[in-house]
Amino acid sequence: MKNLYITLSFVIASSTLSAQNKDTQSADKLYNRFEYVDAANAYLKLVDKGKADGYVYKQLADSYYNVFNAAEASKWYAKAISEKHDDAETYYRYAQMLKAQGKYDEANKQMQKFASMAPNDQRAIAFKQNP
Repeated sequence: MKNLYITLSFVIASSTLSAQNKDTQSADKLYNRFEYVDAANAYLKLVDKGKADGYVYKQLADSYYNVFNAAEASKWYAKAISEKHDDAETYYRYAQMLKAQGKYDEANKQMQKFASMAPNDQRAIAFKQNP
């Protein structure tokens, strides 16, 4: 009986982690199928409807990152960070998109945040050695 409860809890946990919520489910499917342009459009619709949060902003930024639209990606990474949906990789990608736009000072600030959050990452080590 105990194994049944453990198994059920894993199934429930995995189903809730697979998509942020019902609103993002279709956009997440597009994103997971590497259809980044369509995923970005779907996430933008959520933003327009006022249903966006840090997760949506990060997914939107990642969609633009994957099609190398630096201006849009950096715009949405800034929003994701301001909504406290930030991890080390978000700062790294944000820095890369800023560099692509020639905004080196701001990119270095983001790389410093990345390096402080992931000090053992090879990219952080390389940055600390030669910013």
